[in-house]
Formats: sequence, structure tokens, C-alpha cells
Amino acid sequence: MLALTSLEIHTPEEILPDGTLLIEGEKIVACGPSTSMQIPEHTQCLEMAGLHAFPGFIDLHTHGLQGHDAFGPGLAEVIRLLPRYGVTSFLATTVTLPLPEIKHRLKAMAQVLADPPPGAHCLGIHLEGPHLSPTRNGMANPAWAVPLTKAGFDELQEAAGGHIRMVTFAPEQGPAMQLIPYLLEQGVIPSIGHSDASYEQVAEARDLGLRHATHTFNAMNPFHHRAPGVIGAVMAFPEITAELIADGHHVHAGAMRALLNAKGAHGVCIVSDSAPFAGLPDGEYLWEGYSIIVEGDTCRTPEGHLAGSHALLDAGFRNLVEKVGLTPAEAATCASTVPAREMGLENRKGRLQSGYDADLMICDHLYNTQMTIGQGRILWSAGQVL
Repeated sequence: MLALTSLEIHTPEEILPDGTLLIEGEKIVACGPSTSMQIPEHTQCLEMAGLHAFPGFIDLHTHGLQGHDAFGPGLAEVIRLLPRYGVTSFLATTVTLPLPEIKHRLKAMAQVLADPPPGAHCLGIHLEGPHLSPTRNGMANPAWAVPLTKAGFDELQEAAGGHIRMVTFAPEQGPAMQLIPYLLEQGVIPSIGHSDASYEQVAEARDLGLRHATHTFNAMNPFHHRAPGVIGAVMAFPEITAELIADGHHVHAGAMRALLNAKGAHGVCIVSDSAPFAGLPDGEYLWEGYSIIVEGDTCRTPEGHLAGSHALLDAGFRNLVEKVGLTPAEAATCASTVPAREMGLENRKGRLQSGYDADLMICDHLYNTQMTIGQGRILWSAGQVL
């Protein structure tokens, strides 16, 4: 058994200024004020005075970090490295490539997931492409975009060994709209993104079961008061959870605030959308044959277009507090509680309470990660807290 003592614990319903967490195996077995907690004999105790505990971050949209691409065998290193940033669970996210190459890489990801290394828990694969609108394709070659079909999805899911858990797609393309019920039957989350759909088309998708939107504001038709489009629909429909890249570059703080005012913290799921070069120093790198320039905490094409994020989810959490004005508990809701709910794990993850997975992000007063615990194991520590 492991006891973490003298922590400020965010549950997130309340704050325990001097709390203790008891962990046994993979689970939290007790959480409460240090003065009232009985610590069993022979328990390993870690004194955490001055530090803060939040539920482990869950990133539903990351392409990699520190030179490692999650879309292929590099997924193994992504699993090992993400805990440095407070991430305990994630979806490994793909990009648009020619279909044969997508299948090849999905097979490589499935091999990693058959025997994953220690690190963050990979919950599966987020398929972002090739089922996108050619006019909202981001950095990808529009010639590679193909509408979502049942046969096409089944082929990719077979290559992925059944690990695809989320699909970003443009519902206005071909027969894609009608695939929403099928994806839900397969336990796959349909997510609108890279889309030029009208407000009315999003309403139709919602009626069919759509409940998630990929990186709201980015790669969507612009909002207009007479043609609200995807952004207007996402903000208007409480059933749809909005992903938000909170790195401070993809979305202005004012737009982040507007989205959160419209949907509340329980309607927004922050994601990193981190590029494989997240965390690397300034320089020029190659991603899928494209030149990517890392400069000023951004990843951009030579033309100046953003190409994924240079920040990880801990930076997004910090920005919600410092730039948008959320309380730490509200930011934790967006970074942990909401993504756990989206993945159907609301009874296991995203909270610090008895019976839940022992997934924790422990940070200092500036929200810099000091220790990450996943399913009861210390996955990463800055060193000074051990």
C-alpha cells in the first residue's frame, strides 16, 4: 500500500488543503483529511507538503512528442514519455496519408498495443483522417481525403486490431452521415472535425447520435450569425462535447472563454493535438514528408500554418487557469473528468475518490508536473518529491 500525505487534493468537488490518499494495487482505497486518516502499518508513505493532486490528465488527441510519432512504432516511446506531462491515459492519433500507408501504420500501432511498455495507458486509436473534407484538410494532401464508408472503416479497424476508439470525420461527405449509428454500435466515438458542414447537417448528425467535436474552431467553417456552421452547432447543442486545443496559439483566449461560457466546463474536453515535435527545441523538422518549423512554442509549415501543437496537456491545463480564468477544479474537469466520460470511463477515471483508478497528476503551485501516478504505479517523478 502507498500513502501520499500532506497534499492539497482536488477531488474535484472539493479541495482538501491537507489531505491523504491511500493507494492499494491499481485503486484509490481512501481519500480524506490527513488528520482523520488511519494509515495501516507497513505502508510506504510519501510526504507531499506544498504540492497539489489532480486526477491524471486524459489526452484524447495527441500525435506524439519529443521526436516520436504515435502513428506507428513510435507509439511505444509516446507511451513512456507522456507521464512527464501529467498524462495518465490517451488516444494515439493518426493523420491523413494514402490508405495503404495508413493500414501499414495501424498494424504497427496494434503490435505496440498488444504488449505496451510501462507508461501512460493508451486507450486506443483516434483515427483523424482520411475521412475529412478536402476543403478543411489542414496540412494533409486533399487528394488523400475519402468519405467514410462502412467497408472502408471495417478495413481500417481490422488493420488496427480493433483498437480504433474514435473517428474524426466530415459528415457532409458522401454516405458518412449514415455511418454514425454503426460506429456507435461498434463502441467507436464519431467526432465531427475537418468539416464544412452546415448547422442543419450537424443537427442531423446529432439526431443520429453525434456527441463529440474534434478541436473546435480549428479546421471548421467560420462562424457567421446567418450561417453558424459547425462552430455554431457545437456551441448551441449541449449534447456535443467540444474538444479544445488550449495551447494559446490555436484558439484565442477570448474564444476559449466564449466556448466555456456557452458549454460550461462539463461540455469541454481539452486536448493537446501535440505534434511529434512537441517539447523539442526550435528548428526545422520533417513530418510525413512535410517541413515543419518549430519556433516560438508553435509548430508551423513554411507557409505559416499551424501543424499540431508544440505544447502538451499540462500547458493547456495551466492556460485554462492563467489565461481563461477557470478555477483549477474546472480546468481538471476539462482535462480529466470530461475525457473520462467521453471514453465511457466515468466510473473509473477522472476523479480522486475511493474505488477509482489511482491516476494522479501531482504538481507545484505553478502547475508544473512533479509526479505522475498511473493505476497505482509511479510513472514519472521530478525527483525532489521522492
